[in-house]
Amino acid sequence: MNNHVEKILADKDELNTRAKILRAAKQEFFVNGFADTNVRAIAEKAGVTTGALYNLFDNKDGIFEALVSGVFDELLNTLSHSELLESQNFGMKTSELSAIIELSQRRFLRMIDFFYNNWDAMKLIVCCSKGSSYEHIFDKAIDITENDTFRLLKLDGVKMSRRIRFFIHVMVTSHFENLKEIFYHNLKKSEAVEYVLDFNIYHCAGWKQYWMEQVKG
Repeated sequence: MNNHVEKILADKDELNTRAKILRAAKQEFFVNGFADTNVRAIAEKAGVTTGALYNLFDNKDGIFEALVSGVFDELLNTLSHSELLESQNFGMKTSELSAIIELSQRRFLRMIDFFYNNWDAMKLIVCCSKGSSYEHIFDKAIDITENDTFRLLKLDGVKMSRRIRFFIHVMVTSHFENLKEIFYHNLKKSEAVEYVLDFNIYHCAGWKQYWMEQVKG
């Protein structure tokens, strides 16, 4: 057997071992959460030694990151308000509520598609990440949404006071907590769609009213 063939087989074995560890880790995290999952238990479930596990991952957090990191980066792109910021015809001040609801609805439905296409990773982040480096990862999503909201308000001539910034922070944070309920309650996709459509109507009407009050000064 030449060196090239040996390397191919070694790489294949490493990939198989990695896949076994990730599959076992996902099961352990779902049952016990990150904080209460033991690396030895992951190795035993995967049928590998702890040494083999540490050859591929630095620590338990590295395993969790391998399961969720790429998905969360995609989520951040999904959350962007760029289509609103780039639209020539859209403004919270000038657009009719029906147009705001329609545009926001498309964004919410896109998020639902993303959630259910990446259910396991999102469920891990939302429900099982306590104690990991991803425990507070939604702060990144909150920051992005807050900053986009500030920019939209500024486009309508609203000056950013401490009071307004604090209110926006609280509203955006509660917005994400509302979305997490989908995972806490294991909603079917059809149920999640109904939930966000109802939430979207409430959400947009409140924002439109608040926005106009700020614009009036």
